[in-house]
Amino acid sequence: MKVHLWGELGFYGPGRTSRFEFPLGRSMALLEALALIGVPVADVAVLGINGEVVHVDDPGLVVTDADRIDCFPPTSGG
Repeated sequence: MKVHLWGELGFYGPGRTSRFEFPLGRSMALLEALALIGVPVADVAVLGINGEVVHVDDPGLVVTDADRIDCFPPTSGG
């Protein structure tokens, strides 16, 4: 799965990188994937899957290795 952590969320990426690939190996709930990556859901204000904004608290969201997720903090930019 491709992961883009925007703004200060890049702190949670491996080696504090904001863009990386994270192999899941199987389909799983989005919240489970975020937990494996180490991104606290409370720090994510806007979440996208494959370019579509989704509600992070939707328990029906499932991601696979073919997906891309974008996580945005409450504030970012300059």
